[in-house]
Amino acid sequence: MQIIFLIVCIVAFVQGKLKVIRPAELVDRLGSKIDMALANFGEIPFGHRLVGYVDMASPTDACSPLEPAQGSQFLLIERGECTFVTKVRNAQNAGYSLAIIGNNNDDPLTSDFVMADDGHGHSVSIPSIFITSRDFQILKQYSTRIGDNLDDKVFILVKFDVQKKERIDVLLNLKVNDRDSYRVIDEFSDYYNLLQKENVNYTLVYEIFSTNTTETEHFTDPDNCICSRRYCAEDPDGAGIATGKNIIQEIIRQTCIFKLYADQFFQYMDKFNFQCSKPQAYSTCGSKIITNLQISADEINKCRDDSFIDVVSNEVTKNETNAFNTILEHQLLLKQQAGWFMIPSAIVNSVVYKGRLTGKGIFGEICNSFNTPPSICKDEVENYYNQGNDYQYLIWLILIISILIAIFVIILYCLFKKFVKRDSVEVTQVQVNEMVSQYIKFYEGKDQQKQNSF
Repeated sequence: MQIIFLIVCIVAFVQGKLKVIRPAELVDRLGSKIDMALANFGEIPFGHRLVGYVDMASPTDACSPLEPAQGSQFLLIERGECTFVTKVRNAQNAGYSLAIIGNNNDDPLTSDFVMADDGHGHSVSIPSIFITSRDFQILKQYSTRIGDNLDDKVFILVKFDVQKKERIDVLLNLKVNDRDSYRVIDEFSDYYNLLQKENVNYTLVYEIFSTNTTETEHFTDPDNCICSRRYCAEDPDGAGIATGKNIIQEIIRQTCIFKLYADQFFQYMDKFNFQCSKPQAYSTCGSKIITNLQISADEINKCRDDSFIDVVSNEVTKNETNAFNTILEHQLLLKQQAGWFMIPSAIVNSVVYKGRLTGKGIFGEICNSFNTPPSICKDEVENYYNQGNDYQYLIWLILIISILIAIFVIILYCLFKKFVKRDSVEVTQVQVNEMVSQYIKFYEGKDQQKQNSF
């Protein structure tokens, strides 16, 4: 419980950084950093940075198709007249890699501000950000200046920050009867397997609430709750026969499966999504899947039963009326500390994931949140550098080069010695020959002198 508390009690909304590189006059006017917020659609490149020149949209609201981008990567767009998704999709279709939308006021960009998806955000792949009206108008003023000198064009850097740690904490916010939650889990399953040997801790958070107070108990039908309205869920089918209690019971089961059989949890969720469509049959349907996956039903049932604790004796009890549930208490604590988030959603190292939530996107944010990313993250991390492997490679490279140099020196020495010896023999032979010739001449000269004397 302490670990879970630490995960969410410091939830941070690290929105990123926007910095003007040039012109210098604009840098002086706006300062070193512009506050920004991220959209809740598109693909946010967490841990990466984008740089580019800036154009002003024409029409300025980008509610209709735009002219193709001509050398610029970012587009300024005014707020209003159409949805955020429409604006950004038009920017994407025109060839821009980032949309910058300006607010119509200078209210602070608080952590709960969301550039919402209108239901068509799946068609957008580029990121988009939101800035205040003041900053937007200044950028607009400089970006509409006409000139041939690139140094006069607005050039900015956008960083999508993450919290880097040795241990990665991932919180997945799900809903039992939400199909999109199962899509995210299914997409992430392969990446979960890739990360199994890494230092990553996962926590599941489900959509529940409590009405165990005199002020709120009359708002919720007791059939949608357990433990005397201490834990409740929304009625999944309104006037139908299913109740929130079916949802609560399935939350306990899924949490236990993930705790005891994490590897098979993803298989369970995939089968549950397609085979268990009626909440009133969750119990029977889920039990069949557990059996088919060869998960121990006894262990799951024990996990569920042991989670009910008597409020007086503080011991395990089967009397749910006068009990609290340790699993669901954790869930309420997580909800209380982390606050409200969209379903589904993810928090990685206390940073709320923004943009279109995908399994690959979560994997990318996890990879970029490592102090030293593992090798499996090399395609997700900008300027990936594996210190351990590169260090070993460098050692081997130095060793091989040293050996080659030593061999070269030895060969060079042997050749030098051979040539010196040969030259020495040749020189000596020449000198000997010259000395012999001189001796012969001297001797012959002496004999000639003797003959002449007679």
